[in-house]
Amino acid sequence: MVRLTRAALAAVLLSVLAAPGLRAQQPAGTSPLRLAWINSQAVLAATPGRADAESLFNREMAGFRAEVQRLQQQLDSAVAEYNRSSVVMTPQARQTREGQLREMEQHTRQRAGELEQQAQQREAALTAPILQRVNAVIEGVRAEMNYAFVFDVSAQGNPIVTADRALDITQMVIQRLQSAGAAPAAPAADSGAAAPAQPALQAPARPRP
Repeated sequence: MVRLTRAALAAVLLSVLAAPGLRAQQPAGTSPLRLAWINSQAVLAATPGRADAESLFNREMAGFRAEVQRLQQQLDSAVAEYNRSSVVMTPQARQTREGQLREMEQHTRQRAGELEQQAQQREAALTAPILQRVNAVIEGVRAEMNYAFVFDVSAQGNPIVTADRALDITQMVIQRLQSAGAAPAAPAADSGAAAPAQPALQAPARPRP
């Protein structure tokens, strides 16, 4: 998290904040483009409230995983019992029991899919407020310093091989986030809630329940 940032998570997606109306070629006599870069993984790791959101998400996902494991264990036990007793069953009894096992398997898969969707929605609900604050601070620094672009050097598929350290505004963004304090408390879990739209800077991927 938060995408939730964790050691097991994948790299943050590329975040580029560009000034509106920017042209590829600057008219003669105008100032050159001002560029800067950040390490979004470092920013997210230091963002107030991220650790609390991640901890809450992990606790809730533990319940999801436990339910899926319980359903799978029940199915495995039923299949094992059928394999032991099928030799003494009549053909009609075997057919009936096999139909019941197929229904159990379908229910297990359906419930796992429902919990996966709930996990995605819950992750988005916990992540969105933090990422919105981070993006707002990055955009504020960009506008204040008159940067045309802010690149994310930690983004997945990042083409940048090396960059001038003088253009690194990571610590400036972190300091402003920390001085502003933690984000508002995350909303309570609601399995029926739709996932909010994701902001430009996105959290990394996570293991699913």
